[in-house]
Amino acid sequence: MVMVGLWQVPGSAAELFVVGGSPLLRTSEHVFEAMLVGWRDQRLGRNLHRDTVEGRSTAVRRFAHFTND
Repeated sequence: MVMVGLWQVPGSAAELFVVGGSPLLRTSEHVFEAMLVGWRDQRLGRNLHRDTVEGRSTAVRRFAHFTND
């Protein structure tokens, strides 16, 4: 039986789903993705146009790739 848990980190909007007993792989990538998803949801909640939000998210991803982070 595989146990799936939900971790909520204080001070964050992201939720992290993990399978019990397994380590996270590429943790920094998961944190970065969760950050962008939370940021996107916040922007959409403020009624910004979806194209604007996606364009800004793309710019952040490109900058992260450029800086090798």
